[in-house]
Amino acid sequence: MATRRAGTLLVASRTDFAGAFHNTALRVSPDTAPGQVLDEARAFGAAHDRDIVLWVATHRDQDLAKEARASGFELRSTAPGMALRTPPPAPAVPADVELIRVTDCADSEAFAAVHRDVFANAGRPAEAVDHFASPDALLAPNVTAVLARVNGTPASCAMLIRTGPTAGIYWVATTPTTRNRGLGTLVTTAVARLAFDHGAETVILQATELGAPVYHRIGFTNFTTYDRFLLPRPVRSASQRRDAAEETDVLQ
Repeated sequence: MATRRAGTLLVASRTDFAGAFHNTALRVSPDTAPGQVLDEARAFGAAHDRDIVLWVATHRDQDLAKEARASGFELRSTAPGMALRTPPPAPAVPADVELIRVTDCADSEAFAAVHRDVFANAGRPAEAVDHFASPDALLAPNVTAVLARVNGTPASCAMLIRTGPTAGIYWVATTPTTRNRGLGTLVTTAVARLAFDHGAETVILQATELGAPVYHRIGFTNFTTYDRFLLPRPVRSASQRRDAAEETDVLQ
């Protein structure tokens, strides 16, 4: 679930996994005061009994970063924001690889299976995959997902979300046993080309340390860096729990 409070976007997942996209806060209006953003994020975490990951874009949110550090919040991770403005060349698909678009529930489950393998290998809760790898998410009208199978077994995948002239690539993953074969490049290039086919002018993503070199080779360039601070959940009161249950401005 997601909600907008003044200039802050707040997201709570079905699980309490403190992932970068699961339970998060993001300032969407640069003129929103840093203290207000932190207050809203803390209140939201208390109401939903969640640790919150606060996103801070270094090109515009230095005041928010300063406030977060002064408040003692832990810098959890850093990720470059990257952009691509021209379609990359078509990828070469190896003979033992099948590249498909996710078009039904079976394909969605195969996409989820790749991420469950990755999450389990990293010691993360497999149930957190359901936050993004469900038929409702993957088959939405503005979403395109692709899946690479190696000898029939799901091995790599990526998701594209289109919003006007900008499209974002998310949840690129390759199973541990099929890495170093170029599959991440394959699925990322495929969804990037589909973005431009659908009229996107710019394709963006946030890179992990593992993925950044792959994206640079495709043609992505850095335009910012995202610092992610962890805001531990406060102890919530009975009235806050009641407010969470009765909240009506939530977008499912």
